[in-house]
Amino acid sequence: MMEIKNYTTAEKEYMVLNGSAMRVMPGTAAIRLIADRHQGVGADRVLVFTGTHEEPSFLVYEADGTQAEPEAMDYKILVRYLAEEGIAANPAELAKVFGDQAFVEAFSTPEVTKLEFHVTDAFAKKMEAADAKEEQLVG
Repeated sequence: MMEIKNYTTAEKEYMVLNGSAMRVMPGTAAIRLIADRHQGVGADRVLVFTGTHEEPSFLVYEADGTQAEPEAMDYKILVRYLAEEGIAANPAELAKVFGDQAFVEAFSTPEVTKLEFHVTDAFAKKMEAADAKEEQLVG
């Protein structure tokens, strides 16, 4: 079962996936499916953690599956996720990668709500099938 964290601010919903814990890294079609509010979980932006404890990194996607450049709030949400999940053990590690104020800024963001979702293996396979179908069409 795939675990997803959704963070909601006053302006957007952010979904965080731990790519290192997934069988297959999601592609454009999978991101589009899971971000869809009718067929998937729903989100405005999807952050996929691709790094390690020592070197955190991530990819950012819009709800339509297109890759995007990280924005300030993306970093805040990721830092919050890493801290809450124990992926970065302490604020000093986060500061080393994301800057001195990263931890403080991540947790001083007003009105952030966090929800946890568990996606079934059947839905994860549906995501993989969507990516495979899109790859056939493009390829």
